[in-house]
Amino acid sequence: MKPYAQLNCEQVYNVWSTDPDQIEIYDLRSQSDFEHMHIPGAKNILIENLEDQLKNLNGRLAILIASPEQIASAKYLNQYSNFALMGECHRWFEEGRPTTGLQIQSHSYFKGVTMGQGIIFHQLFEHESSTYTYLIADSETKEAALIDPVIETVERDLKLIAELGLKLVYVLDTHIHADHITAAGELRKRSQAKTAVSFEAEVNCVDIPLEDGQELFLGKKKITAIATPGHTNTCMTFLFEGMAFTGDALLIRGCGRTDFQQGSSEKLYDSVHNKIFQLPETTIIYPGHDYRGHTSSTVFQEKQYNPRLNVSQTKADFVRTMSELKLAQPKKIHEAVPANLGCGLISNGRVMHPQVADGIPEVSVEDVYSHAEAVKNKKIQLIDVRRPEEFNNELGHIQGSVLVTLGEELTNFLQTADKNSEIIFVCRSGGRSGQATMQSIQLGFKKTANMVGGMIRWNEKKQPVERN
Repeated sequence: MKPYAQLNCEQVYNVWSTDPDQIEIYDLRSQSDFEHMHIPGAKNILIENLEDQLKNLNGRLAILIASPEQIASAKYLNQYSNFALMGECHRWFEEGRPTTGLQIQSHSYFKGVTMGQGIIFHQLFEHESSTYTYLIADSETKEAALIDPVIETVERDLKLIAELGLKLVYVLDTHIHADHITAAGELRKRSQAKTAVSFEAEVNCVDIPLEDGQELFLGKKKITAIATPGHTNTCMTFLFEGMAFTGDALLIRGCGRTDFQQGSSEKLYDSVHNKIFQLPETTIIYPGHDYRGHTSSTVFQEKQYNPRLNVSQTKADFVRTMSELKLAQPKKIHEAVPANLGCGLISNGRVMHPQVADGIPEVSVEDVYSHAEAVKNKKIQLIDVRRPEEFNNELGHIQGSVLVTLGEELTNFLQTADKNSEIIFVCRSGGRSGQATMQSIQLGFKKTANMVGGMIRWNEKKQPVERN
């Protein structure tokens, strides 16, 4: 058999969780195995139908979950290079990565650690601020909470919640962040979830001002809020089923700074030693950020190996260490703190919140479609940069979009348009609209974005089109 390209479980997971529109997962197992449990978004197909799927991927990569015998029987695969085999498929389930189907495992495993019964858990990452967002849920009732969501990844998070069939009940922030804007307000607006942050933050728009020891429930599963001030005066650690979500109070082999937002080195030392380190040593630590590639730790490991806060360090040692740090202010502090005191809803006046890929803000087809009313009310401009003959061709155009062809016509438009306008650029596949987005940014526009996949993706998703 030809040595086809392979991706391991971790590689597939990284693409699936950060840029799922770039791949299509085809699960060639039996229908009964697929219905029992499968990766959200995967398609169950027969090996004899695979070739037709490979012919119509439009630049995406197919990930195949199949037995060696199935692959060996598909001689036609030699003609294609737009697929990869998923090796170590069993690890997806063993490590507790998201699954859907008729039966969720009675317990999940994450990095070999038993996490309790009936738990759905997902760790997500936002690259610009190196922020971890956590999705936790009760698999029986499907009630879920998001911890520390970021405004730029709202669409990703909502898509995952929908794919898993979950109901978002709570949006929790570990503190008032200075390095990113929370998605709490936007998620509440779009899901009816309740927002929660420490009562010390005095955020008027929050639904639940949390106090030390307060309990919230997902089905019969309990989230306990533990006040752990020090990084800021608003810090909370959330304890859930043997996991501690510590925000910036305790990082892996580190901790948050203490030099602004009513921070206190003395309080942070006490919070970590008297509260977090008093939890069972097997408790898994999930931090708010990581800058070195770590994903989790344990109370035992941090007590032993955290260079600032291990049990051999005195409070005086820690206070001295923190006083000697010479750190620049977070880049977004002047934008983020005021926005987060307003639940993240007063960030920059944007209606849509793109993710950034290779320096270009991008929004999905689904996001554009869900904001059709904003297009109709002129809060968002849809600028189609294709040629005139393409505007009404077989792909059609989006209702409310305006044709401004890339080149001299677009340059003239951008030179006279309001630079505070919110503009989404559209083309056939996303290439030309990406160029238009970059050009607009270079000319000083602050609220422009590219619709990923263009009209090809719009049609694939069976969204409505117009032809004049």
